[in-house]
Amino acid sequence: EWVTELNHFFPKLKLTIIDFLPRCLGPLPDSAADYCSEYMSASGIKEFYECKYDPKNEEFWKKIELPGGADDSYVCIGVKASNYFMPKETLSEKGPGGGGWIIMNKYLQVETRDGAVWGDGVFFAVGDCNYGCIGSPADWDKDGMHPVPKISYPGEEQAIHACWNINNLEKTKRGACCAPKNLKPTWWPWGAGMFATSL
Repeated sequence: EWVTELNHFFPKLKLTIIDFLPRCLGPLPDSAADYCSEYMSASGIKEFYECKYDPKNEEFWKKIELPGGADDSYVCIGVKASNYFMPKETLSEKGPGGGGWIIMNKYLQVETRDGAVWGDGVFFAVGDCNYGCIGSPADWDKDGMHPVPKISYPGEEQAIHACWNINNLEKTKRGACCAPKNLKPTWWPWGAGMFATSL
């Protein structure tokens, strides 16, 4: 997805994508992967599959038709939390990539590890910065929520939920009448199983 965005906005870039798997978009159906590969090929994006990233090996660069190496490389595998700006008590000790995800409640308000709402409840965590689930695995089938994939659609939907709640908090603060004042819980986003959003 990202390489096609770069190509769209910066058409003079010479772009190459590699993957250790035999094709792009491994978990998707063949027709989806074929479509994406055709799109990248038509856009001038070079593709190399069943290829291990080995930047210190000169033969690797020759194999992907970049003798002498690339100007820039971006490794886009797995997930890693980058929430270093948040207090430790608001970050998970476990989770994808070893933890460090912002803990939130069912209203997407930031919480501490002991379950207390943090920052007077006016801070919300949406998208791939949050832990992605509510509660522990024992809670997921009851009052919690199973982990949400760290992709764009859930982030968009969570942002809408957070905006509703910010609006309702503001109405409560101002004492507005005839308007909902209760916070609305989030739910499993409809697009949580989708991959490529820009193609």
